[in-house]
Amino acid sequence: MPIRSKIDKLLDVDAHFTGEQNTRDSFLVREGNQVHAGLIYIEAVYGICFTIITYIQGYYYQSGLNLALFIAACIAFIIQRKGFPFVAKLFNLLQVTAVLALMFYFPSSAAGAHVNDSVLAFYIPVSVGTLIAFQGKERKYGFILAALILVVMLGLILFDIHYTTDDRFEEALFSYDLLYNIIGAGLATFTEVAYILALNNRLNFSLIKANQELDNFVYIVSHDLRSPLLSSKGLLELAKLKSAGNDQATRYIDLSEKSIGKLDDTIREILDYSRNSRTALNPELFDLKPMVKEIFDSLRFSTTADFHFQEEYTGDTSVYCDKSRLHTVLRNIIGNAVKYRKNEQTGSFVTVSFSGTSDGFTLKISDNGEGIRSESLSHVFEMFYRGTSTSQGTGLGLYICKEILEKMGAGYKLESREGTGTTFTISLPFPVQPVTK
Repeated sequence: MPIRSKIDKLLDVDAHFTGEQNTRDSFLVREGNQVHAGLIYIEAVYGICFTIITYIQGYYYQSGLNLALFIAACIAFIIQRKGFPFVAKLFNLLQVTAVLALMFYFPSSAAGAHVNDSVLAFYIPVSVGTLIAFQGKERKYGFILAALILVVMLGLILFDIHYTTDDRFEEALFSYDLLYNIIGAGLATFTEVAYILALNNRLNFSLIKANQELDNFVYIVSHDLRSPLLSSKGLLELAKLKSAGNDQATRYIDLSEKSIGKLDDTIREILDYSRNSRTALNPELFDLKPMVKEIFDSLRFSTTADFHFQEEYTGDTSVYCDKSRLHTVLRNIIGNAVKYRKNEQTGSFVTVSFSGTSDGFTLKISDNGEGIRSESLSHVFEMFYRGTSTSQGTGLGLYICKEILEKMGAGYKLESREGTGTTFTISLPFPVQPVTK
């Protein structure tokens, strides 16, 4: 297989998602195993090359240790190919740590006891490689082993223990080992970083591809699903007119309309979440009053005639923010006030209180509905969580509101007491110089 094909296969992230085990941990472990395979190749090549070089130079201790490094790398390769990658990683990285320590302890030649101290530079790429090789459920072993490697390096530096046979060793004027080891450590570190960058690029490509597929899905949801739903609602309205006087038929039609309405609300929530996460902010200057009035008018037919929609404004109602996103938030919060009103109670209401300044605005949406249990308050912004026993929605509404408000840079606070009501407060500062459209 050509080298280019091997590299493409190594970096083919998409191929990892075609197997049976596609969990996050299993994917990361497989990636760590591939990193370790690359480290084994580097060790084997380094070991055999420097076995020859150091032997020619007369560094016999060094030559023997490099040969041991090569043999151990081959053993680790065999263990990994036999299907024991975790054992191979432990064996290989521990033997590298031991070999480097022995290289530091034994001088390379009679040039001096400190001539081979620069070998400790290799502990840096080895520790980095350890963190990369142990991923997913094995990550804790990576941290432990990397910490052990750094402790060994620190101990060798602090105690400076060397094997010497002659006290008259003289320091060499130039250490070729320093040059070799720094170059080797640099290449090893470069290889690891290059792999991480290449992997990151492939992951980005996979994300772009997934986002494009999600775009197509959102298009299908918004057009191919909502269109027949709206058509069905229109047909049910006609059927209701034709069945005037037939109470049972009218009742069934009303139930069908209610079910279609719930499904349409769910689809709209999915679209709201998708648009918020995938589109940039589009701030503009607009008057808040017409937006609140439009939301109130759209909800009047969803409640009883004695439900009160109230507005209170202080200051200039011109606001500068993303109009579409704020509309989605207000529609969800006001809609919840209507949905979770007390059916047995007269005088139910929802009040939108606005206070605007030149620096920003504060919105409070208050109601006297069912309220939320105290133990549920810390969970209501979680996806699919339902805060009351009578919850009728999907549990996406407040989660979407939280995501939108955080993207807009708005502050928010939810206060509620079961059986008393709920108050949702939104605070949004204006930019220094708003642009008027």
